[in-house]
Formats: sequence, structure tokens, C-alpha cells
Amino acid sequence: MLKKGIGIIVSTTIDKIVAPDHSFLKLGGVTTYAGITYRRHGIPVFIISNIAEQDLEIMGTLHAEGIRVFSAKSNLSTYFVNHNRGDIRYQELLQQAGSIKIGQIQSIFDRVDGLHLGPLHPLDIEAAALRSLHHSNLKIILDVQGYTRMVRNKKVHRSVSVQMSTGLTLAHIVKANEAEVQAILAFYQMTLEELVRCFEIKEFVVTLGDRGGFVHTQNGDIFHYDAAIIKTAVDPTGAGDVFLAAYIANRFVDKKDIPGACTYAAKIAAHQVAGEYITTEELKVQKK
Repeated sequence: MLKKGIGIIVSTTIDKIVAPDHSFLKLGGVTTYAGITYRRHGIPVFIISNIAEQDLEIMGTLHAEGIRVFSAKSNLSTYFVNHNRGDIRYQELLQQAGSIKIGQIQSIFDRVDGLHLGPLHPLDIEAAALRSLHHSNLKIILDVQGYTRMVRNKKVHRSVSVQMSTGLTLAHIVKANEAEVQAILAFYQMTLEELVRCFEIKEFVVTLGDRGGFVHTQNGDIFHYDAAIIKTAVDPTGAGDVFLAAYIANRFVDKKDIPGACTYAAKIAAHQVAGEYITTEELKVQKK
């Protein structure tokens, strides 16, 4: 797996981080955090991402990491506002890029052997494009985050999208945080074991923040892992994306077992939360 490279399918975002005493803009999304993590582990990365022409210069950060970016024209870029006030965190989606289409994804099929789907909202990837992946032989990694979101009056709320079933059917590896997996299980009225078997998911990764997490496999094994110690938490943004990419790299490129890959990924994610892995200064943009 991933001998040729990985394609990341999701719109790149401009994120406004709002803290009690300051705010700033930075490049964000799965393309940024997972893409840079994969590349720093020596994996060729090909990004399919829509962004407005006037914002294309911010992609220089990804180009500098050696990432290939394929972007279609979009009238708008995806623009999130992340409000971080201690334990209170919520998001707003102020605008979104056009949906990623079939032809865009198919353009990299011969360059990669895996696809990392990281939709940020239910319409990030066109429904027909998602369904078309049934006919590919690529390994599919799904971060469910966007399929557990509903946007109402620009504020992001928890809700399971109709696209979720298609995504789960496609995916070999799935990642969700605690709130996301609870929403999914309530929606399908299943236990996690039943869900994994129903959709034939090889490994379902659940992250629990500072309580670590676990991986539930299709054959019923459950592997728990501890969170790595963080002296000072700076910003949790992107930690889940970094964890998943580090897990995939360690598990399927370095050929580590599940417990070892979890421990390794938790360490890298801790560095991200501490502001030491993909730093804010690397990602800051002067826009809007």
C-alpha cells in the first residue's frame, strides 16, 4: 500500500482562528495537515482541491513541502472560523468552494495507490464522484468529519449526512473522533462492532483526545492506545489529521502493527498540539 503515493481529496481551507485574546488566518484543512504529514514521511502526495483563483498563492506552503496540487477553478474558497475559548470550541463555515468532481479525482488514478478522503462538509466531494470510487482498485481512507456536519446559518452543527453510507462502503480505513462516532452509531442504530462488520471496514480508528483512543478491526479485535504527554497545549487544530496520516504512514509504509502505529501517531499528534510539528508560523496567511 502507498508504494506510488496517496491522493488527498478535499477542498483546502482558509481558517480564521479566534482565541480569547487574538485571532489570525492560516492555511488549513486535511490537505494541509495530512498532506504535510504524509510528505514528511516520504510519501508522494497528490492533492485534488478546489480554491478560488485569487487565493492560489497560499498553496505555496504545500508546494514548498514537495506536494503536487491539482486545483480546479472555483468562485470561492472554503473559509472556516474556528472559535477556541478554553474547552468551548465551535466552527462557522462562511463560504465553500465548488464540489470536487469525478474527472478531477480520476486524473490522478494512475499516480497513486491510495486515496485519503477528508470532506469538510457534506458537499465537499460531488456525490457522483464519491460513488465512482466503487470502481477503483485504490485503498480508501476516510475521515468522516464532513459527513457528521450540517451547516445552518453558517454555524456547523452535528448531523449525519446521506453521503455517509457511500463513504463507509468505500473505505478500508475510517477515522472518527468521539462525538463523530457517537453520532454515527446513533444514526445507524448499531454498535461499533456491528457497523464495522456491516460496512466491511478493515480498521476503524477512534480518537479520544487526551484520553488516547482505540482501533476496532473487522475481525473484532480492539487495540487501545494512550495519548502522548503534552507539556503545554498551544492549538489542537489539525491534530486529528496529523494523527491519521502518521498512523497510515507508520502502519502501511513502515509496516508496523496497530498498537505500534497508534503509539507513534499519538506522539506526532502531541507535537502538533504543542505547536511543534506543523507550526502556526508556517501556515499563517495574509488574506481577508
